[in-house]
Amino acid sequence: MITFLYFDFYFWRVDVPRLCLSFANIPHRIKNISRTDFIIKKKKGDLPFGQLPVMIVNKKMYGQTVAISKYCASLASLYSKNKDECLIIDQVLSWANDITSKIAPSIREKNKVKQIRLRKRFVRNDLVTWFSHLENLYEKRVGNQKFFLKEFSLADITAWRIIHWFKSGKLDLIKPDFQKNFKKLYSFYESVNNYDNFTKIKLYKEIIAK
Repeated sequence: MITFLYFDFYFWRVDVPRLCLSFANIPHRIKNISRTDFIIKKKKGDLPFGQLPVMIVNKKMYGQTVAISKYCASLASLYSKNKDECLIIDQVLSWANDITSKIAPSIREKNKVKQIRLRKRFVRNDLVTWFSHLENLYEKRVGNQKFFLKEFSLADITAWRIIHWFKSGKLDLIKPDFQKNFKKLYSFYESVNNYDNFTKIKLYKEIIAK
């Protein structure tokens, strides 16, 4: 059985591959570790790349969110065999990494005054820019389909999870209704929330409830 190692909270880097597996009813489990245990394992060199999440398959450990997500999506038939479509999926994954890197300094900063200053800078310089990039990519989809590709894919799970994070109200200075400025992304987000094959997943319900 596939096992994930991650902290005791929901975050897209581990949620996305788990949602992929759950979508296809592929058994897996998550083992939460404390910050203290993470630091110990990192110092001992027990974690690939010294980061979480880690995925354990056949007693071997693998790191890097993109690699893990694509592996799980492939198992779940959520990663296309069409190379052009793979480019679209990979762009969404890279976008998720990029926008996370942009907001990360204001999350990691412990000094409240500096944190607010960094968050204001993100909202001013990056929030609209990076969600505009995603909406532009979504607008290039073929026809009137609801998702990024003709079929539901890793791209949709990734984009949905990031949008949900930003509209959750848990990020200071980012209003939950910010996405209404992006009408097509807002429509996309609601389409995913109305896609029964996805919303019936237990993990989806857990994420929504938090």
